[in-house]
Amino acid sequence: MGEKGQHGLTSRRGLFASSLWSSARHAALLLALVCASGCTNMALPAEDVPAAGPAAGFGKLVADRIKSTFKKLTPNDAVEISQPRWVHTVIGWNWLTCVRFQYEGHRRTFALFIKNGAVVDQRFAIESDACAAQTYSPFDLASGGTSATALY
Repeated sequence: MGEKGQHGLTSRRGLFASSLWSSARHAALLLALVCASGCTNMALPAEDVPAAGPAAGFGKLVADRIKSTFKKLTPNDAVEISQPRWVHTVIGWNWLTCVRFQYEGHRRTFALFIKNGAVVDQRFAIESDACAAQTYSPFDLASGGTSATALY
């Protein structure tokens, strides 16, 4: 390990070399961790964005899911929907749409992830969904249709 002196103790040169080797290993490990964390920010190859947007019946699919998840909502309640956006999530590329409404005395924003005509994930919107930055239109829960009037 280190050089031994006359009393069997490690010399200063041996301690210095050992300390230097340990520091180099720590620096290499830290560098590897920093480089690996940078990989999470690398651009991911996008699947081809469907030219026509989500499948026909998208609005009805969203309306049915909202009604089944939030049973106290009625077709008369004010509900708003954002335009769908093609986003990458932990489960791959999906259409994301945000839905806003009042529920049990609180304003709620719900994010739905849709692929191939099915809801593949849903949750109360989180900041990374960027629902607060979207433009919304009135949404009819009965028909799944939207109005041309944009709400902000």
